[in-house]
Amino acid sequence: MISAPGKILWIGSYSVVFGGLSHVIAVDRRVRCEVVGRDKLLFETSYGTFTEGNDLVKSVISVVKEKFGEFPKMHVKLMNDPGFEIDGKKVGLGSSAAATVALTACAYKEVTGRVDVDEVYKLSQKANYIRQRGIGSGFDVASATYGSVVYRRFTDVEKMDSYVEPLKLGNYDMVLGFTGRSASTVNLVEKFVMKSEDPKFKEYMEELDRENKTAINLLKLGKVDEACVHVNNAWNFLNYVAEEVVGVKLKSERDEEVMEVAMEEGAWVSIMPGAAGGDVVFALGKELEKVRERWAKMGIKVLNVKESEGGLKVEE
Repeated sequence: MISAPGKILWIGSYSVVFGGLSHVIAVDRRVRCEVVGRDKLLFETSYGTFTEGNDLVKSVISVVKEKFGEFPKMHVKLMNDPGFEIDGKKVGLGSSAAATVALTACAYKEVTGRVDVDEVYKLSQKANYIRQRGIGSGFDVASATYGSVVYRRFTDVEKMDSYVEPLKLGNYDMVLGFTGRSASTVNLVEKFVMKSEDPKFKEYMEELDRENKTAINLLKLGKVDEACVHVNNAWNFLNYVAEEVVGVKLKSERDEEVMEVAMEEGAWVSIMPGAAGGDVVFALGKELEKVRERWAKMGIKVLNVKESEGGLKVEE
């Protein structure tokens, strides 16, 4: 059995696509890959059973074949832990990236008899890049492989020159509130890309990245509360860029209400706009029971998460 964790991108949203520094928290939801037979090529997944694979499986097959000249004949079960979805909608916890890493590691082990984590990372990033048609930044693959990390996007998928530095958040309470407002991450990112050469866009993205870098440096010193001040500043820059330059709103009035409630109870908040099925508000603090209670009374779907112990795991 091989497994990889999901993620929360709470520092560096959108800016990570343009080379900004980010911090990604690996969470306690995992995608698990197990080889159950070697008589045929078959993929049993949380989204159906495939003989040739869906786009995710096909991308992994492609990079493994390119690396080794073959893809092993194996019957695998590739299953998500409960909690990657609410009411049948994904909540943006990175199940696709985790599945990519877990399946790549399984195939790598079948071919070589071992798991080289760094090699699995490079292959997984390339598979993810193929599946997302070059739009994604790969932060989710990094955290699925190595756990909670500081991450900067690669400039060349072949060289895989990304920056990855392990950095755990530590003993903090975390909760997600699922608003359900429909949005598409890919479509939003494409709109940001269209404006990426605008001088005003570049100026504010640089300011935003400076705030994120300061936040991450404070995290390394264990000063989470101080870091969150700069995370909030970065979000203010991002919201300005989104509305004034790109022409999109990242937060609805409902999102703002949900965030305000969490802040009233002493939480630091971030939003994961367009995370698959809809917007997800992330709250961080020392004790968040009152946030959970008030969100539930508002009709917000509450999802409890914890930081994962590490990234890719091989269980014999």
